[in-house]
Amino acid sequence: MERAKRALVRELGADVIIDYKELEPTLKAYDWKRMQYVASELLKALGPLEGTLTVYLVDADAYEGGLNFVFGLAMPYLGIAGVFLKRLRNEFYGWAPDEEKFMQRVEKEVLHEVGHLLGLEHCPNPKCVMSFSNSIYDVDFKEARFCNVCKAKIRRLL
Repeated sequence: MERAKRALVRELGADVIIDYKELEPTLKAYDWKRMQYVASELLKALGPLEGTLTVYLVDADAYEGGLNFVFGLAMPYLGIAGVFLKRLRNEFYGWAPDEEKFMQRVEKEVLHEVGHLLGLEHCPNPKCVMSFSNSIYDVDFKEARFCNVCKAKIRRLL
């Protein structure tokens, strides 16, 4: 969380508050057939913190309709987003643990979802943090930075 906070401050100059609470995800949002959470249902159940844009780090796997999984999901109209950590860990793919790579991935996905909360769409630049990640390789390829085009859009949106 601290690393993601530093990235948000670096990229957006944002005030960031980390509020660590262990929350129990609601089983109403769990799809027992797929053994995954429905990302939007889980985020709606958790809800935003009043007066803030809220990003949850969820130690679980999730999906949305039409997708096998999501690394994250933003719901700008509610001011909430979630980053789902399970598939960001090497162990999910049967690889050796790599804490540094995991932290880099979390940082990128938090920046990505906050970008959506601020009104950004996916970026065609594969190095931009706002590029769509269809696989863990895509997450690893992109940088933990907004490209110049996305930075200019953020300045206009803010």
